[in-house]
Parts: sequence; structure tokens; C-alpha cells
Amino acid sequence: MTIKDNVLNMFESIAPYNQQQIEEALVWLSHNEKFIAGVKYFYPSWSNEKVVEKLNSCNSCADFQVTFIEPMIKSLIEKSIDDLTIIGLDTIDKKDNHLYISNHRDIFLDSGLLQYSLYHRGYPFTEISLGDNLIVDDVIQRVSKLNNMFTVYRRGTKLQLLQNAKNLSTYLRFALTEKKVSSWIAQGNGRTKDGNDKTFPGLVNMLLMSGKNDLKGALEDLNIVVSTVSYEYEPCAIEKAIELQTKEETGSYTKTQYENMHSIVKGIEEYKGSVVMHFEKLNVDEIDFSAKRKEVIKAITNKIDETVYRNYHLFKTNYMAYDILNITKEYSDYYKVEDVKAFKEYVKQNSTDSKIQNRLLTSYSNPVVNKIK
Repeated sequence: MTIKDNVLNMFESIAPYNQQQIEEALVWLSHNEKFIAGVKYFYPSWSNEKVVEKLNSCNSCADFQVTFIEPMIKSLIEKSIDDLTIIGLDTIDKKDNHLYISNHRDIFLDSGLLQYSLYHRGYPFTEISLGDNLIVDDVIQRVSKLNNMFTVYRRGTKLQLLQNAKNLSTYLRFALTEKKVSSWIAQGNGRTKDGNDKTFPGLVNMLLMSGKNDLKGALEDLNIVVSTVSYEYEPCAIEKAIELQTKEETGSYTKTQYENMHSIVKGIEEYKGSVVMHFEKLNVDEIDFSAKRKEVIKAITNKIDETVYRNYHLFKTNYMAYDILNITKEYSDYYKVEDVKAFKEYVKQNSTDSKIQNRLLTSYSNPVVNKIK
């Protein structure tokens, strides 16, 4: 066994499947009725036999992605997105490995649209982060690992969470520098639910844990690309508003076992209007590394946020929400009277509760606020 194999064994609970696990998972799924039924939901013309045939044709995570995931994303783009605009990806060197840090608006789409965009422009797929809270059964576990996902453990004692963070940091650095693969990770734990994209300082701290005392060098080694995704119509907007309002009123919000899975399906099927993905390499030279570690982490966090806010594409939905909330016509040049009428109807159709409506409007308005700060 090589040193590389030994290291990979250390990360077995985190990393995507190795070749033996891929083969075992493909066979297991070929005999699983729940998986076959799930595939046929998205591909109703496929027979049980065809699903199994497709599985048998796969020999790698990339094969699984191209066979089962890419056509799904292509279909959802055709059915629920008016146009998908990619900006800045051509400035990212295909020969290098990168850590894509993204604002997080949808459980599946943010990384899924990235993989689709990379694939159709000749870039390799990335590995993808997945919170352990999303792995709710054996089928999801196998599908996620076959989709080249690595696990982010979010539950446990403080000591366990610290060790999990160290392990994840070490794995990501190993994947980028030794395995020579790119990775995607969200800027925080869970989706942005109020439209106010913020990078968690804990994420940056985690990334630096595996580096040496040279914080600038440790950050440079990760070759970070900030990926900013903007949706004209926010995926699962009403569900996010309800969750935030429930937390405010009761102090907590408990999801059902398969609630996140339902959100994934709804995010795929819901109308999203126009979508823009903007890529920009993090400019490490613009960050001050002379301060104490805590301040450096804050500076890195702020730089990622600044990049997201600058590259976030504002749609008429954002401008209308801002003007409605602030009782102004400041951005009226970006929309028409009939647009406002349609948008207000959209809000009303989602909820008749004024508090929920206000949260919905706020989620669309906050990107404007961040842009003009």
C-alpha cells in the first residue's frame, strides 16, 4: 500500500468513494427499488431495466455524474431557467486545482450548476461538500458519494467538532495539493435564508488549520475561486422565510427527516428566471496578514464577502423588493409598473401572512443593500 493510499484510508469517512467502493455502491443501487424509483421520477421514460443498464455502464464517479446528474441539470435548465450566464470562468486556469467557495442559495443547484458549467467548458468536475445532516438514509449516502461528495460533519460535542474541522481541513488541502482535484464548498453552514450572503469565520479558520504558521502561504496553497450565484427567483424562497419566522416566534425550527430532500426536488423544479454565475480568484495580495490570527481570519472573510457582493447580479426582483420595502422609487428605472404588479402577486401567492411576505421581500432586497454598502 502506498503512502497516498494510507492517507486516503485516514479520510475514508470524509472522502468520496474509492474504486472498490464505487463498484460496490453501483451494484447495491442496481438492486435498490427506492433508488430506481427516484431515478424514474426525474427520467420517467426510463424502465427499471434501463436504470440498471445505465448503472452497469458506470465505472467512476465522473461516469455516474455524466449518466445520471448532468442530464438532470440540463433538463432543469431547459424547464426552469430562462438563461444561464457564466462570467469569469474562462479566466480560471484549467490546469490548476482550485477550492471554489460559493455563496449558498440552494442545496443542490449551487454546486450542480457549477459542475454542469465546468463539464461543458472542458474543466474537470470538482469534489463537492455535503453536510452530514443531509445523509438521511443508505440510498442518499451512496448517491452522494458517487456524486463525488465529501462529508462535512456538523454534529457532535465541541471536541468532536474541533477534530472534525481539523480532519476536513487536512483532507481539503490533501485533495487539492496531492490528489490534484478541485473542490467546492459553501461559505457557511446551510443556505442563506435572508438573502444576506455572509462567509462564516469558522470556515476560514477551518481552512487554515491544516496550514503552517505562514497564513498567507496556507491560503495561497488553496487557490481559492469565489463563486457567486444569483437567482432572479430564489429557490425555495417561501420555505426559507417560514423557517426564519418560525425561529423568531418559537426560538427553534425542526426539520422533518426528508425535508431537505423535498427542498432539493422543489429547487430543481421551481421557476428560477435568469441565473448568473460569476467566478473570480480571491486576491490574496489585497489581504493584510500582519495582524493577529483572529484579525487575519476576519480580513479573509471580509474579502470573500466583498467579492460576492461585487459580483452578485441584481435582477428586477431585487430592485422591486428594495423599493417596496423602503416605499421608494429609487430603482424604478430597472422595472416597469406591470413588473411590480406581477411581483406583488408572486409574493401574495407564496403567503398571505404579512410577516412572511416581509421576510420574502427582505431576502430579495438584501443583495441590493450589500451591493451599495
